[in-house]
Amino acid sequence: MRLYLHDSKSESIERFLADGTKVVSLSNLARVEVLNVLLRQEGRADQFLADLQEGLRLRLEPVDWPRAFQRAESLARRFSLTLRPGGPDLVLVAAAVTMGATWFLSFDRNSRQRPLATAAGLHVWPPLEKDEKGQVRRASQRGVG
Repeated sequence: MRLYLHDSKSESIERFLADGTKVVSLSNLARVEVLNVLLRQEGRADQFLADLQEGLRLRLEPVDWPRAFQRAESLARRFSLTLRPGGPDLVLVAAAVTMGATWFLSFDRNSRQRPLATAAGLHVWPPLEKDEKGQVRRASQRGVG
């Protein structure tokens, strides 16, 4: 979303993408979530859809949804007590892991997806804040299996 909202955080995602050749992979679930937000602001969704069509910056990736939901349940069992993720956060992170992602992009510091993505083994951009790192450390030390 930050690529298309043109706010102060847009520079950060532009910098991430410029550092090497990167393509952002999206599940259809993430595509709908981004499109929904962009449609609230006139003229923002068109470029997003054009970029998806072009496939150079953004690419849709298939997700094995039954496997993703199993992974979401596994993440919930391991981290719900300590990280307290919401259901959508569990599914988005599980979909990224199932797709074979190595990075998870999220600017939503009010959700629990960033610490959850790190605990699930993904790199997060922008980097975690100090309090988010502490959450991940506590969740890892707890060793809930």
